[in-house]
Amino acid sequence: MVNEIPHDYAVSPGEVLEYELALRRMPGSELARRTGLTEQRVDAILRSEGKSVITPKTAIKLERALGIPADYWLNLEAWYQEARGRLAASEPFPPHAKIA
Repeated sequence: MVNEIPHDYAVSPGEVLEYELALRRMPGSELARRTGLTEQRVDAILRSEGKSVITPKTAIKLERALGIPADYWLNLEAWYQEARGRLAASEPFPPHAKIA
């Protein structure tokens, strides 16, 4: 029997990014400088609630600045968007769902 734990939340890539920056003691302004993104764009990612998606281009910039693979950021974004869709539709998550 597989344990099924219902998920009623979704963690955004911005929350994960905020955690990674805190671990590195790196302010958003420094991430902006290292990625070439504007501080407003970095802030939008950090504070987004599904509104500011991480694009492949942004994921590559994060990879270069933080050493975390681009596919990690893209997967986080995809899982987050799926979770938001399921929550909005009040659909249960499949037992194998992985939400970051």
